[in-house]
Amino acid sequence: MLKIAVLGLGKFGSSVASELSRLGAEVLAVDRSRRLIEEISPFVAQAEIFDATEPNLLAARGVGKMDVAVVAIGTNFEASVLITMQCKALGVPNVAAKALNDEQEAVLRKVGADHVIKPEEDMGKRLAEHLVNRSIVSFVELPRGFSIQRMQVPTEWVGKSLSELRLLPDQKLNLVQVIRPVSGEAQGRGADAAGDNERFPLPSGEMVLLANDMVDVIGSDKSLKKIE
Repeated sequence: MLKIAVLGLGKFGSSVASELSRLGAEVLAVDRSRRLIEEISPFVAQAEIFDATEPNLLAARGVGKMDVAVVAIGTNFEASVLITMQCKALGVPNVAAKALNDEQEAVLRKVGADHVIKPEEDMGKRLAEHLVNRSIVSFVELPRGFSIQRMQVPTEWVGKSLSELRLLPDQKLNLVQVIRPVSGEAQGRGADAAGDNERFPLPSGEMVLLANDMVDVIGSDKSLKKIE
């Protein structure tokens, strides 16, 4: 089960924490507000009241052992930067941080954020894409018990071609896209708008998966949990 810490429980953080929990993640929700902790407690595995800018408190609550940390603080950017740095120092492999603008995004990336979320901008882009292209992943309607998930390529898939993996016949999974960090020679050849990744929709069976790849996979929730 994926273990995720959500640090900061404003509207954005609370929404992320409850939705991650609903999707099956083990969520640690953190805020300094007792009221916010009491409100989120019924919806997450663990809710703690403490100041996430204190590295000893983060370590004591096991944040360094999480698979992902979401720094969801929006009003105190200094705290957001500090917490992002501390999560990376504790060894969290994947830190996502909230930014309000491009300048904040640049700073957060410099201090180690693996992903930067700009909620209003991201939602605006997703809505626009949805209106012109109903195939966008976030809005696909699937039967109950089935999901589309984006995940780091599982270790046991690394170095193997899709033909070798036989995902559909053997695991009842369908890999629909590979997202790969852009190498120097790949710049401009399929890179996405952010310029950070090269995307391979509907990859052929000959494609070999690499350790840094992200993959979009469709399958039953039961089948997807087996590879988390």
